[in-house]
Amino acid sequence: MEIHKYNPTEALRPFVNCILIVESDREVTNRLLPGTAPVMAFRFKGVVYINNNTVPGFGITGMVRVARSARYTSGAGVLLVLFKEGGAAAFVDVPLHEFSGLTINLDNLFPANELQKLEEILGMLGANTDRVTAVERFLLSHLKRNEKDAVISKAIDIIKSGNGNFKVKELVSTLNTNIDSFEKRFRSQVGISPKHFSSIIRIRSVISNYQPDQDLTGISLDAGFFDQSHFNRDFKAFTGESPGQFFKKGLQQW
Repeated sequence: MEIHKYNPTEALRPFVNCILIVESDREVTNRLLPGTAPVMAFRFKGVVYINNNTVPGFGITGMVRVARSARYTSGAGVLLVLFKEGGAAAFVDVPLHEFSGLTINLDNLFPANELQKLEEILGMLGANTDRVTAVERFLLSHLKRNEKDAVISKAIDIIKSGNGNFKVKELVSTLNTNIDSFEKRFRSQVGISPKHFSSIIRIRSVISNYQPDQDLTGISLDAGFFDQSHFNRDFKAFTGESPGQFFKKGLQQW
């Protein structure tokens, strides 16, 4: 499997983290952990399965809370747009929480004739850089606003800076906003509630900072979990494995 990473054009940088092109010359299965933003996929050859379900040719996966498996058939190729937190909302009119945990076809969000034209273009192009350019042009043609929601962006920064250890009431107080309207805006812009977003950040922080032979009990307490059993339960829900099993096998994902 080959994975090529591309930085987005300047106009897309506030919304898109990076663009990946994944190509497989043999059948490969990867484990995918929950991310912090939706992912848009443009499959230009072969077939890709998520949890044994065929991925749409052009689709977007909303926020998920549990690990999944991705199987690439031999000869598969897909371009992935990895959005920044809150970035996907700049391109779609549908509140992002409406497809939380789902992968939906892009023809639910964009004109079918434009998607068909893009599919034909991607099929004809031979260079990955040209495919990236074509998808970027498509996204820019559907950019609905030039900046993200300032309050939600600040909330995301606060949650990430504290590695997910921030109570919603404290967050709302810091932002000087109303809790009901804030949670509604957050779910619409990010795709998941601030509480669940914080839990994703917390577990991903534990995984990113883990060092071999570290004491898992100490890690769980440092991460803000009440006790070891609480940590084990949330970790297994997130990865599908216990902390011991997961760290022994190592992380394999996009």
